[in-house]
Amino acid sequence: MKPTLIILTIIILISCKDSTSSLAIDENAAITEVIPNKPLPKKVTDNKGTYLCKINGKPWHYTKASGLVSRHRKTKKKDATFTFTKKLDKGSEVVQLFYDGDSYQLDRAAVHLKVPKTPNGKMTAMYIYHPNTMKNHPNAKISGTIDLSNPMNASGKAQISELDVRYDKENVKYSRDKIVTVTDITFEGVGYSSN
Repeated sequence: MKPTLIILTIIILISCKDSTSSLAIDENAAITEVIPNKPLPKKVTDNKGTYLCKINGKPWHYTKASGLVSRHRKTKKKDATFTFTKKLDKGSEVVQLFYDGDSYQLDRAAVHLKVPKTPNGKMTAMYIYHPNTMKNHPNAKISGTIDLSNPMNASGKAQISELDVRYDKENVKYSRDKIVTVTDITFEGVGYSSN
């Protein structure tokens, strides 16, 4: 039985070698790009939720998104607020973006993250950017735009850099958590309501 298996194995190896050695590569052949028939999904979702951005270099996912577009009765200013929530075992984290609904530019932002506190445990660190409180975060910068051309869902982009903790900064255990930078915020197809 063993000699038969050895002979069959040798025959198979020889036949495989002969078939691969006959392959030739035409150097003048055109290179064709394979394009998938189906468009790629706009949202990257996994067991952590839907990817939104990187916070201090680490990927951040949300489990719920909502939007509200409204016009202030007195000032007539149109606001577009989009909230992305990440549900945790205990509590949640939030990235909230406030766009000027007339210029479509990001003008305010808030990020609430769970971070280690002194001496033990966790706390919610609030990083809040508002033009009226620039003295609290002199190095902070924000930018971004929103597309509200679809009356039911929106897409947008944003960046937030060097935003300081707004409250209880002395209770944040690690200095790396006292300033937040949020990069590559990109969302598409997020539903919103209008009033």
